[in-house]
Amino acid sequence: MWNHHDWLERGGQNPQGYRAAIDERLGASSSLDEFSAKAQFVNFESMRAIFEAWNANLWNDAGGLLLWMSNPAWHSTVWQTYDYNLDVNGTYYGARAGCEAHHVQADQVDWKVLAVNHTGEELRGAEVRAEVLDLSGRPLADRQRRKVDIAASATAQAFAVPRPDGDHPLHLVRLRLTHADGRTLSQNTYWRYEQPEDMRALNDLTDARLQISGARTVRRDGRLILSVTVRNRGRVVAPMVRLALRDHRSGKRVLPARYSDNYLWLLPGEERDITVSCPLGSHDRGDLEVTAQGYRTSTVSTRGRR
Repeated sequence: MWNHHDWLERGGQNPQGYRAAIDERLGASSSLDEFSAKAQFVNFESMRAIFEAWNANLWNDAGGLLLWMSNPAWHSTVWQTYDYNLDVNGTYYGARAGCEAHHVQADQVDWKVLAVNHTGEELRGAEVRAEVLDLSGRPLADRQRRKVDIAASATAQAFAVPRPDGDHPLHLVRLRLTHADGRTLSQNTYWRYEQPEDMRALNDLTDARLQISGARTVRRDGRLILSVTVRNRGRVVAPMVRLALRDHRSGKRVLPARYSDNYLWLLPGEERDITVSCPLGSHDRGDLEVTAQGYRTSTVSTRGRR
């Protein structure tokens, strides 16, 4: 059966290498649901890296990037940014992060930070910021800042982010690119580790507490649009928080759906406003709910309302 889902251990898919990368980082899984949750770290991280490598070499030896099979023609476990059911997982959001019109990124070898402008207009007076944080959200180093001007369809170097002093094998590097008027143009969070198995510290995070509220619903341009706020009320970071639009009665996913952002890293006390939308159809706003669940956190939900 697995072969019919492209889990072929002979051939180009090489799922045993994919599984080994997941197991090495977060340990072996005892269920398919657990494996799927762990897989999103690798999915997001690897796809973001592909597009950020393109950004780093923009117009040097890379004018574009081609993905093979952006989505599959059948239920497949490999080679997709969105799946047969039109669901979007870590791969999609990793790709979308690297493809932002304005983007800030770090080279994960030397941790030099680069600001990217994919638009046709120069960006002047922008600011690049970097924070190094532990898994409780506490700063491990002074915040770095630098003003940059980025030509149209070009990049600009900012600074390097050194590793913190002390024993912090797994920590967060959060980058932000802001407009001269203070608007955030890009926010990018890396989970930086010395060895892949250092990520297993995430398995011990039990004090993240999510709260989701709002779900105000409007009809616009043939779509139902829900606005929610998701917040981490806990004492540690909430990793890879995934929002999902569901039918309240059955609990099933509503597909396709669009999210303004997803797979979030929320620091203690941090909140994010998210919009979710789906085509008008058989669903009434009162039948919909939005759920949020991070890695190792409980699921919370809020009902759609006017």
